[in-house]
Amino acid sequence: MSQMKSSFRPAKFLFGIIAVLVIAAPFLWMLGGLQWLDKKVFPAKRPKFMPVNSVWIDAPPLPISWHHGWWFGCGMSAARTANYCRLEMADGQQVYAGEYLPCSGASPLEEADLRLKPPPYSVDMWLFKENNDGVIGFLKNGDLLLPVQVREKCGEVKARLQPAPQ
Repeated sequence: MSQMKSSFRPAKFLFGIIAVLVIAAPFLWMLGGLQWLDKKVFPAKRPKFMPVNSVWIDAPPLPISWHHGWWFGCGMSAARTANYCRLEMADGQQVYAGEYLPCSGASPLEEADLRLKPPPYSVDMWLFKENNDGVIGFLKNGDLLLPVQVREKCGEVKARLQPAPQ
C-alpha cells in the first residue's frame, strides 16, 4: 500500500507543473514573454551558408511568431567587382540577392570590412520607394550598401532615412 502512494506523488507533481504552465502561458504571452524567449533565450541562428558578417533583422512582430525576420549578409562577388548580398528568411528561403556597392565609393568592400548592422526599423530596409524590390545594407560606419542598379539613388535613400527635423 505504501508503495502505491509513493508512485502517485511523481504523477501529482508532474500534473501540478503542467497545470501551472497551462495557466501561466497566456500571461507570459501577454507580457511579452514569447518575444523575450525568441530574442534572448533562443535567438535565431545564422544559417551556415550565410556569411559570417550576416545580421538578423527583426520583422514587425506578429501575435504568435518565432524568429520572424530575415538574415542579411554580404560577401565578395565571384567577379570581385561588387559585393554579393542576400536576404534570407529564418528557414533559409531566399527573399532577395544581388550585387551591391557602397554609397561612399565605386569599389566593393572586402568581406572583413563589411561591418553590417540591422536597420533601425525593418520597414526602412526596403527599396520600394525607389521602384526596386531590393533592400538596403546598413553599415556600422553610417554608410549604405545599395544594389548596383539603384546606386545612383544614394542621395535620395540617405535623405529618406534621415529623421525628420523637429
